[in-house]
Amino acid sequence: MTLPGGVNKPAGTTDIAPLERLDERGLEAIHEASMHIVADLGIQLDHERARAVFRACGAEVDDDDVVTVPREVIKESLAAAPSEFVLHARNPEKDLPVGGDAGPVRAPGYGPPYVHTLGEGRRRSRLSDYETLTKLAHVEDVINCTGYSVCEPVDVDGREKHFAMLKRSLALSDQPVMATARGGTRARECLDMVGIAVDDRDLGKPYVAGLVNTVPPRRIDAEMLAGLMAFAEAGQPLLVSSFTMAGASGPETLPASIAQANAETLVGIALAQQINPGTPIVYGVPTSNIDTRYGSLSIGSPESALVVTVAAQLGRYYGVPTRAGGGLTDAKGLDYQSGFESMLVQAVTDMAGVDYVLHAAGILGSYETVSPEKFVLDCEALRYLDRFRRGFSLDPDRLQLERIAEVEPAGHFLDAALEEGEFFNPSVIDKRSHSDWAANGRKSTMERARDRVERQLDAYERPRLDPDVERDLEAYVAACGRAVE
Repeated sequence: MTLPGGVNKPAGTTDIAPLERLDERGLEAIHEASMHIVADLGIQLDHERARAVFRACGAEVDDDDVVTVPREVIKESLAAAPSEFVLHARNPEKDLPVGGDAGPVRAPGYGPPYVHTLGEGRRRSRLSDYETLTKLAHVEDVINCTGYSVCEPVDVDGREKHFAMLKRSLALSDQPVMATARGGTRARECLDMVGIAVDDRDLGKPYVAGLVNTVPPRRIDAEMLAGLMAFAEAGQPLLVSSFTMAGASGPETLPASIAQANAETLVGIALAQQINPGTPIVYGVPTSNIDTRYGSLSIGSPESALVVTVAAQLGRYYGVPTRAGGGLTDAKGLDYQSGFESMLVQAVTDMAGVDYVLHAAGILGSYETVSPEKFVLDCEALRYLDRFRRGFSLDPDRLQLERIAEVEPAGHFLDAALEEGEFFNPSVIDKRSHSDWAANGRKSTMERARDRVERQLDAYERPRLDPDVERDLEAYVAACGRAVE
């Protein structure tokens, strides 16, 4: 059959171009403002070695440890950073390309000290919660990176926490992982653990991503700098980000806060490249605003979604992979607010072409809380978005003109055998009629989410970890003077 217009080749819906809210002049304006901050105002760096690295390439350092970095150093450093890389897993089948035309890396939330469950409400998180969330990350098909610090358990000593969390991330999943970059010693210990788990003590490939957060306005603290340099020396990927709150830790307007955050991020990227040119980088500006009525953080806001689009554009402008967005909300529990805020930011994240989505699932309460039920609901939302992005084919046989001719006017097509995958069937959301829903227990979406959590945990199978590797991990932790159950 020939398509309308005489076209014989297969047709279909188009790919979605990245959503961009700045034109070229807008990007240049943000960049130029950031360069003024970097080269003229400076960023305070609380680590002597970091300052020395920049001095060696022509930066100036004042008595308050504020470093002004020449524009050319920023330009050269960005040119040294790869535009894409592969984040390797201990299971090679789960290696993840980052950047380029690859789909997004999606990792769980990072750092929430509280857990909210349908049965218990909000409470402090425990190691058992860490295990639950890591297992969910392993089994949910739209999460492809196990992450790290999926919650901050209170029932383990702070000096041992990174061992306890990373050990579980490595043992309970075989996807790519993240690890702490806060503090040089902790960072190196995490790097060593990953080297043992992947049987590559020298970390000859990118295996583990570290998150570096600046301290706005215009500062990077000593622990973050030490961790950044440890990861860079090992050639391991760094997510360098400035979480600036417009109206609090940043100026009162979004453009000004974005420019400040961008400046801080660029200095962190430049330091990594000066330490080890070619270090994989993910550029992040997860900036948002405050609610001016209360002075509280607002991440599930339209402004947050706007910044996601700009962050993705800036990353492409600089030629490096980007990190922004996720399933973000300020809602305190599982309610309508948590749904529409999360879907707004999640959809914009997807449409903006973000390469690395941290906080992809589970977040409540402005990053403070994680919920297993919201985790699976966010995964459902991601499946909705993936189906929308996939579009549909317009191959000639799919227009089904013959099938339409077979059915009389006012007839029906209910006897048709549907092609598998033609329509999206959600895993959690109930699409039945009211009568069918009532006859099957009248379960709310939250109850169905709880059921999904239980089913996923029942279906979870721990991926194999070589007993020798597990023994070596235990021995390493013990040698570091720690005992982690």
